[in-house]
Amino acid sequence: MSTRVRGAGWLACLTLLAAPVAAQDWVAAQTKIAHITYLTGKTAYVDAGTLDGVRESARMDVIRGGTTVGVLKVAYLASHRASCDIVSATTALAVGDSVRFVAAAAPRDSTVAARTPSTPPSRGGESGHRLRGRAGVAYFVMRQHAGVGGQVSEPALDFRLDGQPLGASSISLAIDVRARRTYTILSDGSAVTDGRNRVYQAAMSVNAPGAPTRLTVGRQISGNLASVGLFDGLLAEMNRPDWSTGVFTGSQPEPLGLGLSSSVLELGGYAQRHSRPGAASHWTMTFGAAGSYQDAHANREFAFAQGSYFSRRFSTFITQEVDYYRPWKLLPGMKAISLTSTFAFVQYHVTQDLTLDAGFDNRRNVRLYRDVVNPETAFDDTYRQGAWAGMWLQVARRFRLGLDARSSSGGLAGGAHSYTLSFSADRLTRLAMGLRTRTTYYTSPQLSGVLQSAALGLAPGDRLRVELNGGLRAEQDALAGPGTVAVTWAGADADVTLARAWYVMISATRQRGGVDGYDQVYGGLSFRF
Repeated sequence: MSTRVRGAGWLACLTLLAAPVAAQDWVAAQTKIAHITYLTGKTAYVDAGTLDGVRESARMDVIRGGTTVGVLKVAYLASHRASCDIVSATTALAVGDSVRFVAAAAPRDSTVAARTPSTPPSRGGESGHRLRGRAGVAYFVMRQHAGVGGQVSEPALDFRLDGQPLGASSISLAIDVRARRTYTILSDGSAVTDGRNRVYQAAMSVNAPGAPTRLTVGRQISGNLASVGLFDGLLAEMNRPDWSTGVFTGSQPEPLGLGLSSSVLELGGYAQRHSRPGAASHWTMTFGAAGSYQDAHANREFAFAQGSYFSRRFSTFITQEVDYYRPWKLLPGMKAISLTSTFAFVQYHVTQDLTLDAGFDNRRNVRLYRDVVNPETAFDDTYRQGAWAGMWLQVARRFRLGLDARSSSGGLAGGAHSYTLSFSADRLTRLAMGLRTRTTYYTSPQLSGVLQSAALGLAPGDRLRVELNGGLRAEQDALAGPGTVAVTWAGADADVTLARAWYVMISATRQRGGVDGYDQVYGGLSFRF
């Protein structure tokens, strides 16, 4: 959430102002660049990890054309990979974006980590190893328009903890628990209550300083095992300056409530070669295989390959899964080996201000965690699968213009074509005003339409950020009649830093048109420690 950005930036400024000149020089010397290699709704994977000087809970800035367009917070680490929460973004992040972070001393080999300090000198002598986290409460309410009726209200709690307990440098914890209770009043006046407690992560890792091995037990997801997803079990890894390998075994959580389950067991492993720390260009090649089994029968067996390359001008990321079907699973016309779940992205910086990119995505399922759902996010989810190509032009460092074309196939949209023009402007006044707009025209054999959205943000000080947003989606369905169906929405968001560690977020949205008009309000209070 953008709340984290304002708080993180404020605390970072206080820290730097209080630091001696020597610490400032250390920060400048340790500033490193990595790249985003994979994205989901709320998570970005970065090609830098513990051996590159990344630490849990560290802040990373996403940079385009010398401008910060997003902020990440490190949530989980492997040797040369980091899974990060997307704290905030002024525009849509993309695979290949540069990420800037202040590194702890990046070791040349696995034994240097035990000899090199991981933080700059501190006047207070405070240890850099401690637990960090957040605890929060939230309340969401949505009321459908009068023609449909119905209301949903949802109080929620969340708790996040990560770091090293009691200064134990060889042990780290990662806990992410979210609970909510949903009260639904249907249009006929009847009520339904649904309560869910979900554990997204609860793992402990053991990695002695200087040792190449890392052992993680509990509920986890590894950046090198992104194709496997969430599992309960054991992951053992060996990390060297230019290669890594790992094996895992465990069970899949229950799919709805994410409770513990022994119904589906899985196991697998991976091997990776990568560039050494400090190399001018970063590259990785990962190969792995995994299988899941239910009642002693194969549920799914597949291999996966992943490659990436990032230099100053050229970036690419490719991942491919290959499924194997046993004879008893084959249907008429099916092959035993099938290419599935392909994702590819290429980006080329023609100049400092002009960037070209293209990609292909036919993944069947992508887990998305969205804080806000509106016609714009629904459109992007519908037309996700397919191929696209585009360009971005940076003008005068504050303005950015984008144009892309997409051909969708499969998924919810079927066959369709869309063309998008995007514009953004940052820090236009002393209030740090920012503006972003988007216009998308799309056609398919059944319908044609246009999507228009805009957002205006202000940051009058380090403790407050306000954004107004809205849009229009209008389309004509040849099968539904000659008329045009239009959906409009408007919203406002405010993020407030109350004190050093207390944050408030308030969001309201109104949608009208179509058959699902609604009003919704969300409020949250969190404490960071």
